[in-house]
Parts: sequence; C-alpha cells; structure tokens
Amino acid sequence: MSGPRGRYLVSAALLLYGAAARADGADDVQSLLSESVVTTASTTAEKASSAPATSVTLTADDLRRYGFRSIAEAINFLSLGVVTSDGLRTPDIGSRGVLIAGDDGKHFLLLINGHAVNDPLYGAARFDQGAGIPLDLVDRIEVIVGPGSVLYGSNAMLGVINVITKTGSAYRGGHALGEYEPGRSWTAGAGAGFTFKLFGADSEVTAAVEHYERFGPDLDFDEQPMPLLVAIGQFIRFRRGGAADGVWGGRLRRAYFTEATSGILRLRSGDFDVTFQANRYRRGLPYITSGLIVDFDDPTSYELDRAFRVDIKHQATLSSLVQLTTRVYGDVFDYNREVNRDALAVSCLRADFETCSYFDVGVARWLGLEERISFNWLGDLSLVTLFGVDARERWVSAKQDAVDFDSGRPFAATEGRIGDGTDESAIISPYLQQTWTPVDWLDLNAGARLDIDERFDPVLSPRGAVAVRPYRKTTLRAIYSQAFRAPTWSETDIANYQVAPSDDVEPEIARSVEGSLEQRFGTQRLTFGVFRTWWQSLITPGFLSTEEQAELQRDGRLPITATGQIRYRNEANIKNYGWNGAWDGSLAGGKLSYGLNLTAAYTRHSHDDLSNGLITVAPRFFGNARVAYAFDGYLPSPALAGYYVSSRPAFEAFESKFMPIPYAEPLAEFRFTLTGEAPVIKGLSYRASAAYATGSEGPYAVGPWINRGTPVPPVLTPVDQFRFFVGLRYDFAGGSEAWSPEE
Repeated sequence: MSGPRGRYLVSAALLLYGAAARADGADDVQSLLSESVVTTASTTAEKASSAPATSVTLTADDLRRYGFRSIAEAINFLSLGVVTSDGLRTPDIGSRGVLIAGDDGKHFLLLINGHAVNDPLYGAARFDQGAGIPLDLVDRIEVIVGPGSVLYGSNAMLGVINVITKTGSAYRGGHALGEYEPGRSWTAGAGAGFTFKLFGADSEVTAAVEHYERFGPDLDFDEQPMPLLVAIGQFIRFRRGGAADGVWGGRLRRAYFTEATSGILRLRSGDFDVTFQANRYRRGLPYITSGLIVDFDDPTSYELDRAFRVDIKHQATLSSLVQLTTRVYGDVFDYNREVNRDALAVSCLRADFETCSYFDVGVARWLGLEERISFNWLGDLSLVTLFGVDARERWVSAKQDAVDFDSGRPFAATEGRIGDGTDESAIISPYLQQTWTPVDWLDLNAGARLDIDERFDPVLSPRGAVAVRPYRKTTLRAIYSQAFRAPTWSETDIANYQVAPSDDVEPEIARSVEGSLEQRFGTQRLTFGVFRTWWQSLITPGFLSTEEQAELQRDGRLPITATGQIRYRNEANIKNYGWNGAWDGSLAGGKLSYGLNLTAAYTRHSHDDLSNGLITVAPRFFGNARVAYAFDGYLPSPALAGYYVSSRPAFEAFESKFMPIPYAEPLAEFRFTLTGEAPVIKGLSYRASAAYATGSEGPYAVGPWINRGTPVPPVLTPVDQFRFFVGLRYDFAGGSEAWSPEE
C-alpha cells in the first residue's frame, strides 16, 4: 500500500501497536489486535469503537464462510441494526425500526470505494446482485448505521454502506468461480490482480467480472377473481393468451427472473487511484404492485438498470502535516421498464387490441469534482482538521410511451416527460470536520456539511460525537447526527396518467441522538446502545384535489384525460427509539468465531391515520447470530448463521383497507455452509450452502385488489423456504493462498 492513505493506515496500526505494547498481559494485546478499523465514518482510518457512528464491518472471509452472494444477504445475517426485506423485485432496506417499502433504497447511501451510486432521477440503490459489484472482489463492507450526510450529502438518512474492493496484493493472480443453485440460479465470475512498477511508482491492478442469472423457483399465488366489467360485459384477462375470466393468480413460472452482469477495474499507481465500474441488471415483474395491473406470469414485462461509473483520485502530500485529495468522478445511469397488461385494464381502456404496453425510460448523468485538504496539526493524528468542497453537475431526462404490444403502434401521446437530456442542475457542498484526542482516553469529533442545490433551499447537516474510555477496554460514546434526502426528479417533475408534478417539495430531514457502551474482554466484545430519531417532512404521495388537477391541466402540465393522479408532498413524520446490542468474538486462536446482534425499536408514523402510526414491512425486533470453526488441512470448515424478524404489517395493508389487517408472521432463516480446499488440485476450493426459512409468506400484499378500498383478504408474497447451492473457486498463476491448508 502506497501514498498518503497508506501512511494513514500504517500510522493507525502503529498507534494500536503502541497501545498494545503498553498494555499489561496478552489479553490486552489480543483485545487491541481484534478491534476493527473503519474508514467510512470519518473518511480516515480509526478504531470502530471511537468512530462517530455505530458501525459494523463485514469481511470477505465472512461473505465466503457463511455462503453469502449479495450485500443484502450479508446485512441480514451479520449486520447490527440494519435489515432488508425481499419483495421479489429488489430488496428494501431499513435500520433501527424504519423501513420504507418500495422506495428502491432511496434512504440508504451506497458507496463503492467511497463513490456514491444513488442516482438523482430516482434516488435508487440496489443491494442484491443489482448493486453491480462482483462479490469475489469485495474486501469488506462497512455499514454505518444512522444519519450520515455530514460527509456524503443526500440519501444517507438510514445510514451509509461502503463496499471496499481488494488490493492487488490481496487479490494477486487469477481467479475463476462458478456456483449453481438447482432450479433457481447460477453464477460465474473471473478476476485477476497483480502488482508492478509504473514509472518507478508502486502500482497494482485488480479486475473482476461476474454474471448471475436467476430462473426460478416456481411460485404459487392464491387465485383472486375480479368482477365483470359491467360497462362492456367482459372480464379482464390477466394472462396474455389466456382466458378472459377475470381470475388473477396461480403458479408463476416465467416472470421471476434476474440477469445481472457486473465488472470493476481498479488501477492504483503511486498517489493515483482510478476505478471503472459497469453493470447491467434486468429482472422480471412477478406481480401487481400499488394498483398497477400487470399480466400475470408475463416474461416480457421487466425492469432494466444500466450504469457506468468512473472515479479518479489523487492524493498529494503537501508537507508532513498537510495532505490534499483531488477526486474527479462521473456516472451514467439509465432505467427501462416495460409493463404489459390487458387492454381493458385501467389506464389502457382499449377494445381494439388485446395487450397494451407501457415503456418507461429514464437517464441520469452526473459529473463531479471534490477537493479535500487535511491538516494533521501535531503530526500524530491527535488533532486533524478536514475541509472539503464537492461540486456536481447533473443532467436527467425521462419519458413514458404507450403502444399496442402486437403492432408497436402508439395509442397515446408520450407522457411523463422530464427534460431532454440537456437540462442542468448544479450542487455545491462545502464540509468541515474536526477530530481531537486531547488525552488518550478522550476522542472528539465535530463536523458539518452545507448542500447548496439549485432545486431547493440549502441544507445543513451537522454531527458531533464524543468517545470516552474510563478504562482501557471500556468505551462510552454519545453521538448527535443529522441527514437529509433531496427530492428526486421523479418526485418533482414527472407528469403522466398516474403522477402530477410537484413544485414545492423540500428535502426530508432526519435527526438522531444515540449513546453506547462497548466493553472488550480479550477477543470478546460486548456492545449496548440506545437511540432516538426524528424524521421530518417525508415525501409521500397523496391524491390531487379537483382544484389542483384543473389548475395543472389549464397550465398544460397534466394530460386533459388524466384523473385520480397523485402528487408528492412533504406530509409525513416519523419518530422512533430503541436499543441495539451485540456480542462477538473468537476462541481457540481465532479458529472459532461467533456473534450475536439484536435490535428493538418503537416506531410511529404520523401521516396516515388509518395505519395507527405503524410502518408497513418494518419489524419492531430483529437480529442475527452466527458461529463458525476453521479446521486445519483439508477438513471442511462449517459455519451456521441465522436471522430473525418479528411480525410486521404487509405493504399496502392500510392503504387498501384490507380487513383484517394482514400481517406477515415472524420469520427466521438459517444457513449452513461448508467451505474448504480440494485435496487433489492445488488452488481449487469449494463451498456448499443450504438455507431454510420458517415462514411461507412475506410482508407484501399483492393482487388485483390493491388500493381498491375493499375488505377482500389480500394475497401475500410467497417465500422460497428451502435453497441449496454448490460452488467451486480456482486460484491460479500465483493466486491467493487464502484457502491453503498450510495456513
């Protein structure tokens, strides 16, 4: 590792080593060496116990050992305070009792090596294979729980997840892998890493590609009949080519699919760090959501994400005390959706052809420059001032077309138009952070960021934290933090048959206070914390009044034929509080590792009176546990992990006025994995993993009765209860020795 960042990490390690040298006994040394170092909370290396945020680090060894194949899986089984929920599309993600279903990850900021990927058009971030990160290249995943806009800006309301890839020395040589899940999916990937000299500078390259396909399983949805359309004397047809009998549901065989291809290339040379990342993520639409009628089990209805990202970073040491980091970055993201439905359905209402198709297209591009200067005033990292400015220019466009599926002939004018690809909007964000360790038992951290966006009033995001160590292995922390989420263009500018434009939407704001206690015993760590969070001005959809609709139509901003549109407004607030606890450690020289994480929260939503303040899909209690043992030699190493979520109201349960209110039952999932090295072929390793879920239904209400104000019992999404996969990995040409039995 070279450059200033490398020296920072070395300095942090030396500080830890120096503290260990002064500690009494091997137990103190083990305690210090087992403590993780994080970089995301403050953008510099620091002990996790002293960082100004609750954080968890998920390592590459953990991902392989416990059989995880996505960020979402790793979070559910390993993380503290964060949980995801699978709605058979892309996972929703929440923390500490707040989970907003169907928001496509808008409230969690996803970083790849510190590069933010949430787009400004939809605000989306994916946490399954759609994240676009070959998992074999991941070194660690740092999860920061709670508001984190102080250094990163918008979207970090629930937290920040930073996926950090491996260095060339850690990923040296060539690598190939393949995994197969009978009746469900397969994965193939390849990668390489090597180090070299470039113009006399230490350099390295890492690269990896991965392709994932899910083609099953078959899922069974309870059948639900819809009444006859009296005006025309016909039933809606819910399957293309099927009977026009008004019956929705049955066995879904073709529409539950995913195709995800991703690749990352990273070059580090001297003080330069350049990353290219690209991905394509296509998935089916297996059911109706939010009143949108989609042909049942239609393989031609889909959503598609594509992205290409570039990040160029340079770190310059101006003196022994001053470092300057310059970063130039750019992203291109586009989204496509095709929805096919019976031409008699609402929004089509056509009798001259069988199937209507709606095509949604959105494109977002952004280009940014960030300058950051750090002053290490005393030369020992005890007093550091960080000042930076992040400036970004963004371009967005979107539209929606309606055509006859068979002929491709448009039957309505283009709607939902946003921009034309040339509309621009700039944002400039200065930020400041001060860290100070006046004595070896006290750490202070304070900072603030001001986001000045042309689209809304400036937003200030402050943070303050204090960590006190009254005893050598005891840490007390108190943290105040604030974050925001900017309204997306899809919430403010879109105008179509469903959504009206909103002119006065302002950013959402989250404020949090928390306190925690961490106690270490050798390689054991016990943590307990409490938190209180206030969310204000949440952006939620509500129906237009007759006067609002007429005004927008007079101004030409809404189709004349449009009725029953929604409009996004700042009308909701959330208050929640709770506690979280963790216990983890290792024994037998590190061969036996284990952990337990628990979170309980009381959350109330003040916008929707019908919901009694409950947030759908969000569990009030959740947690996970794990244990693994690493055998020497060729013996397979076993690992067992499990997670639990309490019962929670189903998505759309209150809006649709279902009686009784549908709840998803408590669910526990267990995963057993064996990993090891093949005894004959050097460099060949394997893993086999089986998972079982105790529940059969998920927390999402689906079917044709959604949002129709009817007491008909809903259909809940089915859960794939048992899964199994096997995989091989081959390291060659000087590849990693991570699975060598001699180690």
